[in-house]
Amino acid sequence: MTDLEQSDDVPVGRLVRIAGTLLGVLTVCAAVPLRGRVKAACRVLQRVAAPAAAVACGRLYWLYRRREARALAVSDAVQEVLLRPLPSRVGGLDLASVYRACGGQARVGGDLYAVARADTATRIIIGDVRGRGLSSFLDVIAILGAFREWAPQPVSLVELSTRLEESFLRYLAEADDDTRSEVDERFATALILEVPDGEPDAHMVNFGHPPPVRARPGELVLLPGTPCPPLGLSPLCDLRAHESVFELGPHDTLLLYTDGLIEARDCSGVSFPFLERATTWGWQDRRARVHERLHNVLGEILEDIVAHCGALPADDLAMIALARHQEGGKAVLPHPAGPGPSEGTKAMRWC
Repeated sequence: MTDLEQSDDVPVGRLVRIAGTLLGVLTVCAAVPLRGRVKAACRVLQRVAAPAAAVACGRLYWLYRRREARALAVSDAVQEVLLRPLPSRVGGLDLASVYRACGGQARVGGDLYAVARADTATRIIIGDVRGRGLSSFLDVIAILGAFREWAPQPVSLVELSTRLEESFLRYLAEADDDTRSEVDERFATALILEVPDGEPDAHMVNFGHPPPVRARPGELVLLPGTPCPPLGLSPLCDLRAHESVFELGPHDTLLLYTDGLIEARDCSGVSFPFLERATTWGWQDRRARVHERLHNVLGEILEDIVAHCGALPADDLAMIALARHQEGGKAVLPHPAGPGPSEGTKAMRWC
């Protein structure tokens, strides 16, 4: 605990005791029938105690709001480091993404994504760590750290996936005493995508994650590939990472997402009709540039979720829309794009 936090604890505890005492005096004076001088004394106490209690409660409110602001500032800083905004263009791909932590308050949730360049290919990970709280936050750090270490290396996609699984298992085995009791229940779904430059096909390894959606003129399909066990569960299933290949043409749009999209429910418990609504989104809007079209598609999805649920869903939500850059040119990895419009909530981040 910092010195500043310790200095806050003293006035907070003292103010709670003072406010409690003053409110207790006011309650006794109001509830107990008194007469004579005692009644007159109570009236004097009420006139003094009421404004004093109001001041103490106001001060408590201000202190708690300041603590909340500090916590959100720290959370924002952590998110900027942990979940860096994705570039608008990587290699031969245009990208748009959105991230929203659960409940609209916590800025860092259990969903994750990242992108990296590996020689002549672009690699992307999107995932969802089981659970919430400190252990899931640490799991996100472990997975992203392993991906950022190995994804740029000259290894195959299967080898990258294997090393990611080994790194996560090693991390779980070394979990500290505070989280060791949960290790057997900790895992993460993840999808790792590789798009080579100048080739028509894309490659992926799916660790039990919701399958991506490919949209092309006149066609909308799920691409499940060959699912593998979620990260952290391979010792139980004894299955190895399996690479799947699918075509990603120049006019295709690919959507990667976490289960916060498909499991969003309305007040009656009805799930969001994902595939039904997906046929109405503007995947092929030729009036907009590719990057703008990707942003627009994510905006349509969020509007549909809000319309269905009555609000943004309570679960974490991460999405990446991507398409091949139609202007061609040299493959690049520019500096990360800054946050874009927030769609009415600070817990939403656009790239």
